[in-house]
Amino acid sequence: MSASTAGRGPHFAARIAAGLLALAVVATIWYRQTYDVWPGQEASARVHWCGRYYENSGGAPKTWPQITSQQRLPIRPVGRYPPLGLSRQELFAATPPEPRASVSPPAPCPATVYLRTGPDDYRTYSLQGGS
Repeated sequence: MSASTAGRGPHFAARIAAGLLALAVVATIWYRQTYDVWPGQEASARVHWCGRYYENSGGAPKTWPQITSQQRLPIRPVGRYPPLGLSRQELFAATPPEPRASVSPPAPCPATVYLRTGPDDYRTYSLQGGS
């Protein structure tokens, strides 16, 4: 091994470490901007789903019978939120019973989603900015 190759080792490793750190910082900031929480935090008053933002305006949590009576379509689990939360909660939305045969155009986002916060507690989040 030549002297020039041996001398590059520590500098190369430092550059790799700095690049990985920068990537982690950018990814963390993107996550915060997209999901409105830091990685590891629980959901806040705003959730991001279906490419849109939904906001919880407060109020007492609702029960399953209360939320299902408000929707004409069946309410189904659509994911867990937030994606990198230490305590991920199940997210529900009123969705069509059968998957669409065509994905073009995509199905519209529901006006309301529900986040399960307890055994029979659901926080309501309404679509921001219209449909």
